[in-house]
Amino acid sequence: MINRLGYVVEPFLALYLVHGRGLSVGVAGVLIACFGAGAFVSQPLGGMLADSVGRRTTIILGMTGSAAGFIALGLAPTLVAIGIAAAVCGLAIDLYRPAVAAIVADIVPSEHRARAYGLLYWGLNIGVGVAAVAGGFLAQRSYWFLFALDAATCIGFAVVIAVGLPETRPQGHDEDHGGYRAALSDGLLVALAASAFVSGVVYLQSFVTLPLVMTIHGLGPSGYGLAYVVNPIAVIVLQPMTIRWLSKQRLVFVFVGGSMLLGLGFFLTLFAHSVPAYAATVLVWTLGEIAFNAVGPALVADLAPVHLRGRYNGVFGTSFGAAAFVAPILGTLTLQHLGEGWLWGGCLLASVAAGGAVLLLGARIDARRTLMLEAARGS
Repeated sequence: MINRLGYVVEPFLALYLVHGRGLSVGVAGVLIACFGAGAFVSQPLGGMLADSVGRRTTIILGMTGSAAGFIALGLAPTLVAIGIAAAVCGLAIDLYRPAVAAIVADIVPSEHRARAYGLLYWGLNIGVGVAAVAGGFLAQRSYWFLFALDAATCIGFAVVIAVGLPETRPQGHDEDHGGYRAALSDGLLVALAASAFVSGVVYLQSFVTLPLVMTIHGLGPSGYGLAYVVNPIAVIVLQPMTIRWLSKQRLVFVFVGGSMLLGLGFFLTLFAHSVPAYAATVLVWTLGEIAFNAVGPALVADLAPVHLRGRYNGVFGTSFGAAAFVAPILGTLTLQHLGEGWLWGGCLLASVAAGGAVLLLGARIDARRTLMLEAARGS
């Protein structure tokens, strides 16, 4: 929650580059893709570090690196410097994710993991709710405040972990510090990651093309901030009410339903032209986001051998890093050359296809989860 109180650079980066630095939409998309290129490497590296040097050290390293990267990005004087700083930010910013996901798997029994991941996501969105409004307010005064705030809260996260979190990495598996061969040979994990990649490309339009489209319609940064704040508020209000029910459903169905609802919400953006209308579409895709983010990590944790939890989460998380690279380029080019209809319609079609592919593998995923749970009880 402390970290997400300063989650203001990534949501407003497109607006900063286009309006704060006077760059074209296409150039901004390429520079944001540099951020995504770093993020693509971030989670595999974070997963390996979480399994080898430990969860705690990985989080601290990622957060201090992120703080330094944000300051460098805010001070970067040239396009090349911006691209390099963005890549550094992307590399550091997601190092913590596989470690955090592994921590939950380390300490929470399988039957409660969906609720645990949901509650963690709920806490993060308390911070995001504040950041969405604060970011719009600060961006209208000086974009530099965004970089300073994000860096400060990253340091706050690192301090909390350094002071209050013991290492949770299970002992007895130190002999396996290899690479990703075992994880990448798991077809079910790769399929979930591929589906998450598509959903990530769709979801990240909320940070890339959605603010640009709202600006085209004359609504500006503050209008985007007000519409986007529906996302964390809805998560804060609805997640505690729904997570217990969601965790009792067949997790594959929840995962697929979340993906498809995400696409529907962005498709409805095509018909919005005011802040309340955009806010309504944000609510729709947020419902899909709630379901997707609660059960996705739980499915991965149930599929993963104990000694590979960090790397399994690294593979799954890589899908979001890859999406962070593809989404800004694909989204801005589609918007610039094909228009809003192709952009938001494509979001719906891609989400339905990704969800349908996982649905076809549902029986195999359920069988593997049962096998892994029985093995865990036997050990």
